[in-house]
Amino acid sequence: MNDITRRRVLGGALSLAAGFTLQTVPGSAGAAGRGSDRVRLALPAPTGPYAVGTAALHLVDKTRQDPWLTVARPRELMVSLWYPSIGRGRTAPWMTAAALARYRPELTTFLNQPTGPDTGAGPKAAATQPVSLDTVDFPATHARSGGPVAPSLRPRPVILFSPGFAFGREHGTFVAEDLASHGYVVVTISHTYDAAEVEFPGGRVEIGRHDLDREPNRAMQIRRDDTRFVLDQLTRFNAGHGLSPRDTRVPAGLRGSLDLRRVGMFGHSLGGATTAQAMANDARIGAGINLDGSFFTDSGPDAGPDRTRQELVRLADRIGARPFMIMASGGFGPDYFGDLTSVVWHNLRGWHRFLSITGSTHYTYTDLLPLLTGLVRGRVIPEAPQVGVGLDPDHAVTAIRTYIRAFFDLWLHRRPTQLFDGASTRYPEVKFYS
Repeated sequence: MNDITRRRVLGGALSLAAGFTLQTVPGSAGAAGRGSDRVRLALPAPTGPYAVGTAALHLVDKTRQDPWLTVARPRELMVSLWYPSIGRGRTAPWMTAAALARYRPELTTFLNQPTGPDTGAGPKAAATQPVSLDTVDFPATHARSGGPVAPSLRPRPVILFSPGFAFGREHGTFVAEDLASHGYVVVTISHTYDAAEVEFPGGRVEIGRHDLDREPNRAMQIRRDDTRFVLDQLTRFNAGHGLSPRDTRVPAGLRGSLDLRRVGMFGHSLGGATTAQAMANDARIGAGINLDGSFFTDSGPDAGPDRTRQELVRLADRIGARPFMIMASGGFGPDYFGDLTSVVWHNLRGWHRFLSITGSTHYTYTDLLPLLTGLVRGRVIPEAPQVGVGLDPDHAVTAIRTYIRAFFDLWLHRRPTQLFDGASTRYPEVKFYS
């Protein structure tokens, strides 16, 4: 695995961050980290016409032994639903308290590492002074916890999200909330023992347990099975079969509200590889997006180049005529990222697009983008080259949301758009490759 591929797949195991714009407590602008002044972070507001509801679901696959554990225990997952709602209920936190207690020091460690653009060239600069998040308050979402699903004349399309390695489902929130505000039901997945931390009901937190560098193919296979199980569970919920009240609460109005004939999926980094493999192995997923990830086969890292290439070609063939889009970093094209990307790209035979944002990095497609931007504006950190160099972060958030939503509008709603015809004067930083 070369350095570029490793960065795109690992997604930065320590880059465990959520994406927010900045708000400061009155009187504390520019004073983050000093005395009793506090910086309050806030997610970028959704742009659609619907209020957003959310519900965290505890899912247990009793047919599958958890493959990361040596003790007998079924595979457990936490997922979040994001959906159009009538707006009742309390505002949901971005991350639950017990998980946040672990996450805060992880993010602090990351911010105190040497920094530099994720280009693979040149040394990174050491931090001039230690960064502390002790006076930073993490945000609430814009979603109401457990609020009823908004009525609709027809069932709504469903979109799945798989995060990068070591990231939890929280890290796709700024895109998930926006899609839900435009009428989609989005399901974000935390892959247990792959994510750095996952909190389950009762405050139990399970932490990451494996080294992806040694087991990327195995991790992808487990994620692929997680995705299939989540889709199976959504089918049950849509038919009115709920979960135990001790575990979670399926929101009122969910039954019959999901159109499981219109399912899309997107993922970042290893989640992008998961998206491709899930599509190749589950015909229910009709359209997919890979956000700056490579691709993996079922063969282990010791497979030779010829066998790996054959399996990558077969992966593209099994995606078939279904639409697939890649959004990459740095403004670079598919061949820049090596065979694990270019072989699949050049063998896709359905509608496909390769876009790349100039000035972006691997982390631009995560909630890390608006978070670090907010911390810069609040003078908690001096700069954020980890998420871009010469990139307007607010415009990047808008571009990412716009292209992702336009893709799913086109293929799940059949809404025509000219956005994918080529470069746009509205988004000049987005380059197209064939």
